[in-house]
Amino acid sequence: MKKILFLFIVSLILHSCNDGDIIVTTFNFDDAELKSCGNVGNYVFYKVNPEALESLSLKLGVTDSIYKTAETKSYILNGTTNFVNYRTYDGILGTTYFCSSIPPTSPNVTVDYLAASGTAEFATTFVYDDNDGVPEEKEFNGDTDGDGLPNIYDLDDDGDNVPTARELDTENADGDNDPFTNPKDTDGDGIPDYLDADDDNDNVLTRDEDKDMDLDPTNDVSDTSVGPDYLNPAVSETYEITQYRVHTYKIFKSVKITLKNVVLINGEEEITQETLTMGTIENVETKDKTIRPEL
Repeated sequence: MKKILFLFIVSLILHSCNDGDIIVTTFNFDDAELKSCGNVGNYVFYKVNPEALESLSLKLGVTDSIYKTAETKSYILNGTTNFVNYRTYDGILGTTYFCSSIPPTSPNVTVDYLAASGTAEFATTFVYDDNDGVPEEKEFNGDTDGDGLPNIYDLDDDGDNVPTARELDTENADGDNDPFTNPKDTDGDGIPDYLDADDDNDNVLTRDEDKDMDLDPTNDVSDTSVGPDYLNPAVSETYEITQYRVHTYKIFKSVKITLKNVVLINGEEEITQETLTMGTIENVETKDKTIRPEL
């Protein structure tokens, strides 16, 4: 950022010596929050430095969702649909200045640099949340039940049609208010129920102890004094279950934007910057995903 400031000041000083143009003495967005608005066909990303009455903005008219996949994409700046602006103003910008459907008439733009070349690099990352009560850092790094969903976003890690959240310490037996520290282990085999496909060790899969075949073994109870059949080793009736229950999880998407080989132009003035990091937006998009894995 200091390099940009230096180039910007030197360039304007040299130019002002010839024709008396006003020198802009700041170009600092280090503490400014990167924000966004718009959607496919009209994405806008911007940073505002209210103290210096200046902004740095990027507009993308791309027709694909830039957050669709977790990868790094580059978009070419062409000066029409995709471009970067550095501007200064004669007043404070309103909160909807960049996101209004009708362009604001004030404040007035006093300096306007346009980048019509270079690229905008978007590095999109995904964080998955199955809300199953197991912290992401403690989830098994794999797919316990082989249903195609990694444990980090599988709400039923062992594929027994009993949600993981219901197989933890739901009664807070250890009193620490953390359901993960003392997960249930009904058959005492050292494998917690949420990772055990046969919770009562009766040689019948928990999933197949579903008498009414509604994909919910928890409501099939032959002996109320013991509980559901899948937790009762004395009951070992088998029912052929051929489906997993529907899974729902969230995807939190974040993006880091970096401008590369950007040339900002204002008349005969040019500022070239090889790399300029605009910043990162956490959770720029959140998606709910619903899927039924194949058994």
